[in-house]
Amino acid sequence: MFKLFFQISVVPNGVDGLQLTELNLNQNQISSLSSSLAECPRLKTLRLEENCLALDALPNDLLTKSTVSTLCLAGNMFSEKQLSDLEGYPIYLTRYTAVRRKLD
Repeated sequence: MFKLFFQISVVPNGVDGLQLTELNLNQNQISSLSSSLAECPRLKTLRLEENCLALDALPNDLLTKSTVSTLCLAGNMFSEKQLSDLEGYPIYLTRYTAVRRKLD
């Protein structure tokens, strides 16, 4: 038996039709995200830890227009502080906080 591993480098256009609530793409080589990811109608949790994402590769729509309330981005090419300085971050943070309050 052998294991076959693929390293994803791009999240392409056309993913907006995915009907999932969580997408785990941790530990890949992702350096590019399609803005269509923000259009996934049920997506709540997006895990992109330990990839090759630069801050400018993060589509603003993911912060401002998506349904994502848990965005995991540690281990990429930017800091949490740089992420929090993005213009759309407060909109994402509102969604994140609302979900956490419901869980309490």
